[in-house]
Amino acid sequence: MSSSSAAVAEAVACCRLEKQQRRRLAAFDFDHTIVAQNTDTVVRDLLPTEVVSSRALNELVENDCWTEYMSEVFRLLHEQQVTEARIRDTIRVIPEVPGFVRLIKHLHKKLNFDMIIISDSNSVFIDEWVKAHNLADCFVAIFTNPAEFDSNGQLQVRPHHQQSECKLSASNLCKGRVLEHFVIEQDLRRSIRYDHVFYVGDGNNDICPVLRQRACDFACARQGFAMEKHLIRNRNKLKLRAHLLVWKSGFDLMEQMLALPQMQVSQVDLETAEGQAEMARRASAVAGPTKPTN
Repeated sequence: MSSSSAAVAEAVACCRLEKQQRRRLAAFDFDHTIVAQNTDTVVRDLLPTEVVSSRALNELVENDCWTEYMSEVFRLLHEQQVTEARIRDTIRVIPEVPGFVRLIKHLHKKLNFDMIIISDSNSVFIDEWVKAHNLADCFVAIFTNPAEFDSNGQLQVRPHHQQSECKLSASNLCKGRVLEHFVIEQDLRRSIRYDHVFYVGDGNNDICPVLRQRACDFACARQGFAMEKHLIRNRNKLKLRAHLLVWKSGFDLMEQMLALPQMQVSQVDLETAEGQAEMARRASAVAGPTKPTN
């Protein structure tokens, strides 16, 4: 390579480094994490009890066909003349898990987090609830099963994707794959690199994404729910690298996050060498002295 070509290559590399943004990411599950109930079952319960308990529906659940189960639920809702307006009204009034609206707004406005939702609910339910609580501008992306009301007023839902590789996830959504691809895409396409990723969830389908996290990341599991129980019971076997935060509410999680040494460095400082060094120093101070090697 000529000296002029080398100089150009070096200039391009330096330009990329200068433009690269260092940020933090929070990825949220939705049902039983942001909202206090399961959106699917809340809407399902608009059906008469005898329809919900029908043999045909129960067989779909027993065969682990949740997506097909909900498609049949939506068909029955339409058959029972449950309107789009009633479904949307029902979604809007589902209560939050206490403190989560405040947590999301604080992370967005005060700490400049990037935030995404990865959920096995559907786009109609999530968009409706998020807009009703003035959170739409807080999220850079929402990954879920795409849905829409057709011209007859029946809700139609499609799988987010089809996969068979991940045995920890449903065939229609591997949250680990979604999170991994998002982080890589942000780096390659937008030159955004996340120094810390917080994954917040409650269920068994939230295990896969946290097992893909790095040692500098945080797995945030709701206390008393399947995710926390599974991680604690199998922590050594699973080889979880991320720090585990167990939370009871959005208020509790925010308190724990704000106390972390990694959160004491401002967003501006994240993008400077001095900020990186200061963050490492504070993390080391909290961890305490390390055992000397022989």
